[in-house]
Amino acid sequence: MNSEFLFSQALGLQSPWKVEEIIFSHDNSSTQNELHLHIGFESGARFSDEPDTLCPVHDTVDRHWQHLSFFEHTCYLHCAVPRITTAEGNVRTVEVPWARPGSGFTLLFEAMALALIEREMPVNRVAEMLKVNPQRIWTVFNHWISKAKIADDVSSITQLGIDETSSKKGHKYVTLGVDLEESRVVFVTEGKGKATLHNLQKHLKDKGVEKEKIEQISMDLSPSFIAGAAEAFPEAEITFDRFHVVKLLNEAMNQVRIGERKEHDALKGHKYTFLRNRENLTNKQEASLAEMIELYPTLGQAYRLKELMVNA
Repeated sequence: MNSEFLFSQALGLQSPWKVEEIIFSHDNSSTQNELHLHIGFESGARFSDEPDTLCPVHDTVDRHWQHLSFFEHTCYLHCAVPRITTAEGNVRTVEVPWARPGSGFTLLFEAMALALIEREMPVNRVAEMLKVNPQRIWTVFNHWISKAKIADDVSSITQLGIDETSSKKGHKYVTLGVDLEESRVVFVTEGKGKATLHNLQKHLKDKGVEKEKIEQISMDLSPSFIAGAAEAFPEAEITFDRFHVVKLLNEAMNQVRIGERKEHDALKGHKYTFLRNRENLTNKQEASLAEMIELYPTLGQAYRLKELMVNA
């Protein structure tokens, strides 16, 4: 068993493909080590055209792809890719099984890049690890994301969640549309205004989902979101999500505490005694809370109303 056969097995090559030559290169003046695997095909091999007719080889065209590194060696695959004469008399380049057409990387290389990005590694860091220009990683990412978006099936969606998040430092926002039943993001668009709801509605319509099919929308209390939802999804009932409602209640509670604190020094240092979930308070904090809501009636009333709403 020779090394060419072993590498053919490692690459998952099947007849008529095989590794014909292995070249290790090492530059003593740098740390750059490279492994070059030259792939060929059996003499007399025929390849299928689209109707699955076996066709003879017309000629070949040289191609190469970057593969996953082999230990410290950057690895490249080389192949004189056959071009066949189809049953209709046309000359067509054969698609190789280890890479997609037009890519300079193998499928395994692209899968590794996407796996690292999925684990929230920045693209620049992925490019550094894989020893390529970041723009090439972006090209791979955009290809597969576009393919996934086209294949994405949203036909069953009836409940939407809408939220915005910061995409960069500063005031750079994106709005997300979420399928609440499946807990997955189905749409992302720049901005956080009313127009983002119309963009989402257009995306769903392009996927065959009419606006009348959306029955429920959960969102924060943003006036622009409320207006956009009413226009883009007129049949949907709007529910304000618990997180943002609780946030507003806590903000109101804190304003009452600040007002009382100006008159009562004993309230100093007790901000989170009133804002933290009661079950998360220490025994000492629980005792202080019980005492203060009795001593300061305005604060006590505000706290009881907040708890009533939160636990409703």
